[in-house]
Amino acid sequence: MNNPEQTLLVVLQLVTLVLTLLLIVGARQAHGREGARCWLLGFAVQPVTQFLRQFVAAHWGHFASLPFGHAGGVLSYALVYIGTRYWLGLKPRHGFAATAVAAAAICSIIAAGQGMGYLSLALTTCFTAMFEALTAFEFYRFFRRRGGLVRVTAMLVFGVSALASLGRAYSIVPSWHAEAAILPVNSVWLLVFIGLCILQAGSLLNLINQSLLDELRSLADFDSLTGLLNRGGLSRRMRHRRIHDDGTPPAMAMICLDLDHFKIVNDTHGHGAGDDVLRALGKLLQENARPNDLSSRTGGEEFGMVLDVDSEHALLVFAERLRALIERTPFQTRAGTISITTSVGAAYARGNEEALETVWERADHALIEAKRAGRNRVLLGVHHGT
Repeated sequence: MNNPEQTLLVVLQLVTLVLTLLLIVGARQAHGREGARCWLLGFAVQPVTQFLRQFVAAHWGHFASLPFGHAGGVLSYALVYIGTRYWLGLKPRHGFAATAVAAAAICSIIAAGQGMGYLSLALTTCFTAMFEALTAFEFYRFFRRRGGLVRVTAMLVFGVSALASLGRAYSIVPSWHAEAAILPVNSVWLLVFIGLCILQAGSLLNLINQSLLDELRSLADFDSLTGLLNRGGLSRRMRHRRIHDDGTPPAMAMICLDLDHFKIVNDTHGHGAGDDVLRALGKLLQENARPNDLSSRTGGEEFGMVLDVDSEHALLVFAERLRALIERTPFQTRAGTISITTSVGAAYARGNEEALETVWERADHALIEAKRAGRNRVLLGVHHGT
């Protein structure tokens, strides 16, 4: 092995060690999520296997050491692929990854045993390209569903890495190229590989940071007592409601609920029991929401739901069914069973152009009228000017 290539392998070992240390920090920030741990292990494999390669080379010779470095690279990207599937909530496919790594190791051992070191590298690099391409594909699929700049960046980085790995494999196969031309070409590819390793680790760290930001937004969007969306979270979630199968946007209707005489519950049974009622009502709303409905606690004993219904009649049917369900549901609290009723205001959007706040205002006005009319009833908010 020539000096430039030896030097670049040492640089690769140092770079991957530094990237491993950075991913240790990232994995800790991700609270030990399985995907981040696999990414960390994937990058940690590279400096470890390079060290083993140097140790074996010093004691048993150059060709005996090659499978450690070459198959180690395949194991590294197999772990990155498994980590990506974990991170995206998919089954990790351990069996497939283990079979591919074993096949790469066998190919490397056979080629190195025949004194064909560069063939070993070319074959294992093809396996590496496969895992990089599969990783890019998983990010692509997830990007199509959820979007996100960090996901498309990771997709591009691993897609380019897969192409580079294939290019490297093509450039170093001795049967296609003169032996004298292989060494300098491989040194160039090692430089490319070092740069891509840095980009890969950067893209994975960006995914971890984005996850932390999403977690902070989630904490800001949800009510801590009931687990329902708060008002700001409801407004933000409105931008991500699913369209119907025929491509039409979801309809929008709003109901506002207020527990009747809830102050008496707190004064009689204590605020702890009152909180139990609120938690139970939040669970009831979640259980009765359809996939495209959004439930929220807007403050105190007031709750709201955005509904995907196709008419005012369907809205009133849903609201009345929910009111009756609350009336006949005994809520279990630390102070015993408590029954309660609710007043409901409902409003149906006038086409897709009406803003949520406007529909909310009409539903809230209808709620006020329902309370004035004697509570425990549903009233429909009329359009302004009617």
